Amino acid sequence: MNAEPKFFYGWTIVGVTFLILFACFGVIYSFGAFFLVLGDEFGVGRAAVSSVFSYAVFALFTSGALSGVIADRTGPKIIMSVGVCAIVAGLLGAANANKLWQLNLCFTLGVGVGIGFVYIPAISTVQRWFIRRRGLASGFAVTGIGVGTLVMPIVAAVLLESLPWRIVFELMAAAVAIAGLVAVVLIEADPKGRGLQPDGATFALNQAPLPAGNLSLKSILRSRIFSQFYLAQAILSVPIFVPFVHLVPFAEDLGISRTQAVSVLGLIGLGSTLGRFAIGGLADRIGRRHALVIALLGIGLSYGIWFAADQYSDLIIFSVWFGVCYGAYVALMPALLADYYAGPKLSSVIGTQYTASALGSIIGPVATGYLFDKYGSYTAALIGSGFCALLSFYLVLALPTPVGGAGTG
Repeated sequence: MNAEPKFFYGWTIVGVTFLILFACFGVIYSFGAFFLVLGDEFGVGRAAVSSVFSYAVFALFTSGALSGVIADRTGPKIIMSVGVCAIVAGLLGAANANKLWQLNLCFTLGVGVGIGFVYIPAISTVQRWFIRRRGLASGFAVTGIGVGTLVMPIVAAVLLESLPWRIVFELMAAAVAIAGLVAVVLIEADPKGRGLQPDGATFALNQAPLPAGNLSLKSILRSRIFSQFYLAQAILSVPIFVPFVHLVPFAEDLGISRTQAVSVLGLIGLGSTLGRFAIGGLADRIGRRHALVIALLGIGLSYGIWFAADQYSDLIIFSVWFGVCYGAYVALMPALLADYYAGPKLSSVIGTQYTASALGSIIGPVATGYLFDKYGSYTAALIGSGFCALLSFYLVLALPTPVGGAGTG
C-alpha cells in the first residue's frame, strides 16, 4: 500500500460521530437531573419515573437492529436524518406532556428510537474506516457519550435552577438539531468513495478477506461467539443503566445537595471519557478482547464501592471508577464485534447485538426503583447488579481471541 495521506477523512467521521453522540446521549443520560422534578410534577414514585428512562433505552437498543440493516443497504445518512428528527420531535413533545404516559410515549418513540437510528449507523461507519487503529478510533468517537454524560447533566441541573424543566427539554432539542445537521452532512459510508482503504491507505491489489465477508447474517447470528457475546451484553445491561437513574436520588438520600448529587452523575461522564481515551490505543496493542474483560471486571467491582458508600467522597470514587470501566466497555464492544464479523453485514450485526441491552435496560432501573419503593433501601439492587456484571465478565473471558492482528493487538 502507498503512504497514508496527510489528513485521513476517517478522522472527520470520528469527529462528527463524537459530536452527535455527545448531543444524543447527553440528553438521555441527563435524565437523572430531572428525576425528582418529574416525580413531583406527575406525583409518582421512583419506579414510575424510572420507567421513562428505561422504556426509552429499550427502544434505543431494539431500534438499532432495524437501523443497522437500513444502514447496510442505504448508507448512514438517511437513517441518521430520520433519527435526529425523531429525537427533536420527542423532546418537544415531552416538553408539552401533561401526563406521565405522554412523557413516556415521547421519550420512547422519539428520543429512544431516534438515538437508535443515529447511534448504530454512526458507530458502525467508524469501524468501516479503520482496522489497525480501530480501537483508538472507536474510543475517540464514543468519547462523545462520555463528554455528553459529563457536561449535559450539569448543564441541565444549572438550567433547572432558573428555568422550568419543559424549557430545558426545548433547549436540548435545539442542541440535537444543530449537532445532527453537521453529522448528517459530513458522514460518509466508507473510505472506498475516496479511493482509500481503512486507516487511510490507497487500494492494494491483494487484500486480506474480511472475517465475515462471505457469511450470511443468519449464519453469524447463529454462531457460538455471537450468541455468547449477546448473552454477556444482555446480562450486563441489567446493572449498566442503574447509576444513570438512581445515583442522584441515592446521593440526595444521604443528605447531599442536588447540585452535588448531579455532579456525581457527571463524574461518570468524566471517568467514561478517560476510559475511552485511555483504552483505545492500549486495546489495539494488548488485544481488544483482553481489554474488554478487564473493563467488565472493573464494573462488577465498582458496585462493591457503591454498596459501601455512605458519604460524598465514596460516591465520587464509585462514579469515576464505574465511568472509566463503562467507557472502555462502550468503546470496545463494537470494535471487538468488527474484529469477529467485519464485512458487508457489519451494521446489521452491531445493531442486532445491541438489542441484547433492551430487556436489561428496563429490568435494571425499574427493578431497582421497585425494590427501593418496597424496602426503602438500594441494598438488594446493588448486590444483584454487581453479580450480573461479574457473570458477564466470565462469559466474555470464555470467548476465543479473534483471528488476526486486528483482534489480538
